[in-house]
Amino acid sequence: MSISIRPPWNTTHRTPRMPDPGVCVLALDRVSVEIGDRRILSDVTLDVRAGEVLSLVGPNGAGKSTLLNAITGDVPLSGGDVSLFGRPLAAWDAAELAMRRSVLLQSVDVTFPFNVESIVRMGRSPWEGTAGEADDDMIVDSAMRMTEVTPLAGRVYTSLSGGERGRAAFSRVLAQSAPVLLLDEPTAAMDIRHQEMLMRIGREYAAAGCAVVVIVHALDAAAAWSDRVALLERGRLRAIGTPEEVFTSTMLSDVYQCEIEVLPHPDGGLIILPKRPAVTRNVYGYRRVREDER
Repeated sequence: MSISIRPPWNTTHRTPRMPDPGVCVLALDRVSVEIGDRRILSDVTLDVRAGEVLSLVGPNGAGKSTLLNAITGDVPLSGGDVSLFGRPLAAWDAAELAMRRSVLLQSVDVTFPFNVESIVRMGRSPWEGTAGEADDDMIVDSAMRMTEVTPLAGRVYTSLSGGERGRAAFSRVLAQSAPVLLLDEPTAAMDIRHQEMLMRIGREYAAAGCAVVVIVHALDAAAAWSDRVALLERGRLRAIGTPEEVFTSTMLSDVYQCEIEVLPHPDGGLIILPKRPAVTRNVYGYRRVREDER
């Protein structure tokens, strides 16, 4: 009599392998999206490679969030194709997609009184029944430490401030352990220290061989932390390249319809700021007279 012994994990889903540096993990080919009679995206073509941070930037209404939703398959395409690890999105089942790319939306709605640790642990659900499930506790603890939410572990998620919720939600995304991170304005509600922390973690995640796509409104942060930036304007890809190639005063002033200065930082990188007039201060309601006006 022969006995068949099955492994203690689920073998029906194809688990991912860490991609080699520089490999294209995500590709968009002439992607277009229409909602009603309005075209939101038009013929966007770009690729994302393992080991890089790609920031999506552009004015409000440029199509950044729609582009991210097209990448995740959450909006139907009116044209073009999206592929993940060389396969169309439809070639992966839901669990296989979740093991390959994790998504952080602008807002995470939670109606039940889950505590923070439970929220973070939800990121491990795609790995249930696989060999990776054995690492759940270690990965959850590590993700919470990295995002400084360990002291909040027992707090009810809905009791947190906006910035604390953002860090908890980001911790869940990290716990998912997917080689592709898709982040929609992750720093929006955070103070400056935690904004920098999140971008640094994204940078480290990419340096470990993964790919990070992040929507960023702060151009200086995109310039500081990104390998490449994709500048969107009215649903089209205006430019893509390194921050130094894309973030020029002429380009940004034209796209944002606001005069923007781009200066080299003494330690490297770029300083990006709108051109502002000199302001005469009113102190306690009284106008201060500048020396040149005396």
